[in-house]
Amino acid sequence: MTRRRLGTRARCLALLALFGVAFACQADSTPRPEIDGWIELRGRRVSVEIAETPDAQAKGLGERDELAWGHGMYFAYERPGFYAFWMKGMRFSIDIVWLRQGRIVDIDPNVPFEEGTNGPTLRPPELVDAVLEVPAGYAAAEGWQIGDRMRLERISAD
Repeated sequence: MTRRRLGTRARCLALLALFGVAFACQADSTPRPEIDGWIELRGRRVSVEIAETPDAQAKGLGERDELAWGHGMYFAYERPGFYAFWMKGMRFSIDIVWLRQGRIVDIDPNVPFEEGTNGPTLRPPELVDAVLEVPAGYAAAEGWQIGDRMRLERISAD
């Protein structure tokens, strides 16, 4: 191989390496949701953000464009109630899973976002003490059903 050809090949490899580094930096700069814990349901784990404060619960998934498959937002309440949920500021559809004492009491699948509105307001058919939001279609894909038991595992804040 001639010296000139080797130089061209080396330059191409260097450019590819720089492109790879730039791509990796770009991928790493994508904001990732904070994981506060895991929900285990039917032997599978779903990473969750936990919304416990009134402010976190009011914001929910608002102003987001998506929710990663296998990830959810868990709303924990001190007392059982008929909590209302809507799609304020959301730009994607979700499944809403209503929970009481660690069991699914109902599922509202494929709740659509409606651009420019808060979408439908949904309430559970009975008292709940927690709500889990996951990407639209996730509950059906995992085979979740009313009566299924779930377990929350919090990640300790060390």
